[in-house]
This record gives sequence, structure tokens and C-alpha cells, in this order.
Amino acid sequence: MDDFENYVGQSVHIERLRSEFAEGTFTHAYLFAGPVGTGKKSVARLCAMTALCRGEHRPCGVCGPCRRVLAETHPDVHVLRPAAGKREIAVGQMRELLKEADVHTFEDGVKVFLIPEAEKMNAASQNTLLKTLEEPASNTVFLLTTVHLSALLPTVVSRCRLIRFHPLTDEETAARLRALGVPEEQVGVRARIAEGCVGQALAVEEKVITLRNEMAEQFFAVHSLADIPDIVNRYKDRKDDRQILLDLFEEIVREILLSQAGRQEPVTLPQTARNYARAVPLEGGLALRERILEARKMVQSNVAFQSVLETVLIKISEEYTRWPW
Repeated sequence: MDDFENYVGQSVHIERLRSEFAEGTFTHAYLFAGPVGTGKKSVARLCAMTALCRGEHRPCGVCGPCRRVLAETHPDVHVLRPAAGKREIAVGQMRELLKEADVHTFEDGVKVFLIPEAEKMNAASQNTLLKTLEEPASNTVFLLTTVHLSALLPTVVSRCRLIRFHPLTDEETAARLRALGVPEEQVGVRARIAEGCVGQALAVEEKVITLRNEMAEQFFAVHSLADIPDIVNRYKDRKDDRQILLDLFEEIVREILLSQAGRQEPVTLPQTARNYARAVPLEGGLALRERILEARKMVQSNVAFQSVLETVLIKISEEYTRWPW
């Protein structure tokens, strides 16, 4: 079962959250802010489970209230999201939600209000919520999560206890993925691609991992200009994937840079990319990263994708030429 201990490395506040919700000493509103995939929504759900749990060790995950929270069927837990087909949480939705704050609890416990995409509240919704946050009803708690803290009114933020979530290190992410049963051969790659966000690491598709490995192997097999046309022909028609291709390539180069800087071995890369990391010094890796930034600008300017690919591949060839390998 998911538990607070899985997120202890995420924030210094996790243990305090566990204690407050287990002992019923929580405040009226919390705001969890941080990048996608860092555990904000999972921790908010754990807080709701803990507040309502009837087990000996809270949250137990098996009692009726815990199971109903997980299934989003608990009568005292209310989740607010944009209406179907809408991008914003409208003020009418907020008013309907807040009516529940004045209704007695069904199970003689706590009323929990979850707003998992708080940045989607429009200004009117936020101002309506603010009135309740300023004069909260007893036995209620609001749990807001957001990836865009700046989208919230400063007055709303100030009425909540702000808890920041951050990406984990690759090592911490890998450990969490192992605990979740991810196959060992995928752990390192997923951790690198997701840049410390466990949720994103779990969401990475198998085909993306395969594509990353293919790119790393093929791109760094380019030792001369004569090697370039074959690689370009393999990828030039994938115009719809150009952003993900550049994202993956930038992530590959980031791992190479860490190796060139002596910080870690490029263990998730195929042999051709490792050879580049050994043969070319940090100076060459940094120059390649600059070329990737140039390639991104070319994409934004609608330059033919073939030319974008040639830009990065020519740089790889140039660096191989500059340094013995």
C-alpha cells in the first residue's frame, strides 16, 4: 500500500503531515506545490485517508473509509475539477462545493475538500474560496495541489500552509521505482527521463524508452559527414515527434555531460554514446548542448526537420574529428 514513508525524501514536511492527520491536529487548508509527478496528489489522498481512517495504524488502507477515499466514493470527501469539456473551475462549481462545508459529516468525522488542479480555478472561484478559507468551518480541511503556484492569488496562498514538492535525485527516484516493482532494466532509464519525478517516470511508455536507446546508439555512431544521410533518412519524416526527439536527445546529452564532468557513469546509454562520453571532453559535450538549443530555435522557426537533424549530427561528427577516439 502507498504510505507517507514513500515520500519522506520529497519534503521535510511529510512526517509532520502524517502526525497532524493521524492525531487530528491538522490546519484548515494546505497547498502542495511542485512539478508534475512529484507526489502532490498522492500525498493529498494519503492525508484524506489518514484523517478518516478507522484502523489502528493510520492510514491502514483496508478499512471502509480508506477504501472509499481510494475509490473516490467517500461521502465526506469532495473532489473539485473542471467540468467536462471545460478548462477552468467555474465560480458556480466552487459555490456548490462550499455548500457542503456547512453540511454535517456523514460519518461523524472530517469533511475533506480536494482541489487537485488548483491553478485551474478562475479568479472568481479563487475569491469565493478565499471567503471560506478566511472563516473555515470546523472539522473541514482543504487540500489544494498545483504545478503553477503563480496562477493562484497571493491571498489564497497566504491562507494555506504551503508545502513545496521537488524532484528527487536520480538515485532516490530509482529506489522508489524499484519499490513500486519497475523492472530493474528500466529503472535507470525511467529515472533519467523523468528528471526526478516519480509520477512521470511511471508514465513513460515502453516505446519512448526504446526510441531513446535507438537514438543514442544511432546518433553517436556518426563519426564523419558520410554517416549522416542514413541517420537523417531514418528520422526526417517524424516531424510530429520532433519535440520528443529533441527532448530525448537533450536528456541523453545531459547524461553524457555528467559523465564528462566525472559525476556519474552513463550506465543507461548504449556503447556508442559511452564511447563519445569517453572520447570527447566536457568542452565538446557543452558545445553539443548549445547545438541542441539552436536546433530547438530552428523547429520554432519551422525550418525543415531534415536540416534540424543535420545540425546536431554535424556537431557530433565535428567533435569526433576534434578529439582522438
